[in-house]
Amino acid sequence: MASRDLADLHPVLRVLAQQHIDICAASGVRLLIYCTWRSPDEQAALYAQGRRPLHAVNALRKAVGLSAITDGENRRRVTNARTSRHSYMLDGAPAALAYDCCPLDDAGRPDWSGEGYRWQLVAEIGKRLGLRWGGRWKTPRDRPHFEIPEPQATEVVES
Repeated sequence: MASRDLADLHPVLRVLAQQHIDICAASGVRLLIYCTWRSPDEQAALYAQGRRPLHAVNALRKAVGLSAITDGENRRRVTNARTSRHSYMLDGAPAALAYDCCPLDDAGRPDWSGEGYRWQLVAEIGKRLGLRWGGRWKTPRDRPHFEIPEPQATEVVES
């Protein structure tokens, strides 16, 4: 199962993610980061959805602790990425270059709609922090997704 732990983000992104949470909160919107690091095997299971037979997809999902999906759910592709910025490693440890998030509604429930003032605020704050936002992509549009470029080997990382 994917991690929600900010410690599993690349040190540069960890700081930006916390700023994203804090600025959103100061603006009246609670932000839930629900996916930080994801194993390559989990990414493979997600990539298989909508591309492979249901039994094969569910075998891959089971192997990584994901619940089985239905035939109807297997008709929809959930990612175009064979490899993911969520699966980045640094010195053998998780250091995701991306996270997925959503705002919480007034009752504290995740708002999956991708629309409305909360989502606009989350997107604007992320963009102001210099994050690449998946909501700008043509296909597939991925509103919960924020990422940083892959760091160069010569970059100095401060935490």
